[in-house]
Amino acid sequence: MNRYMISYDLNSPTNNRKEVEDSIKSLGSWCKYVSTTFLVSSYKSLDEVQTIATKNLDSNDSMIICMIQNSIKGWLSNEQWNWIKQNI
Repeated sequence: MNRYMISYDLNSPTNNRKEVEDSIKSLGSWCKYVSTTFLVSSYKSLDEVQTIATKNLDSNDSMIICMIQNSIKGWLSNEQWNWIKQNI
């Protein structure tokens, strides 16, 4: 199982937020932590994740996808930390 952090920024004139988020959610188990950042647990490779997650981006949008390890620190809700403990 691979673990990814996916963060994006959508710019005008279009905003494909629903389509972009649906693509990310289709990758596997996920949790949205801040408005445009997801943690995803998926059997897909980094290249597959990139292909799926970026398919609805416009040329002026941006996204970064990082593979993550077990060490995660931050300020999150109990529900979010529970998801991390179960999936990361």
